[in-house]
Amino acid sequence: MHGDLHYSIRRQTGKNAAYFLGGMLYAEACRLLTRTDYTAQQIAEELNFSDQSAFGNFFKSKAGVPPHIFRLKGVNR
Repeated sequence: MHGDLHYSIRRQTGKNAAYFLGGMLYAEACRLLTRTDYTAQQIAEELNFSDQSAFGNFFKSKAGVPPHIFRLKGVNR
């Protein structure tokens, strides 16, 4: 069943499921950074990253800046 879902997503969109899951994680991270006072560690835990460093690397790969800079700049506020 899992393989069928992956295949269907890939066939319909040309993207894999990880692409969409990454987008969802990024959107939630942005929401948590702009609408809460959670620390990066708390957000990492909330989003089930192995640690704060893994979250920071993921976020920077998507946003181009680390989470603390994103928050300081008030992006999307």
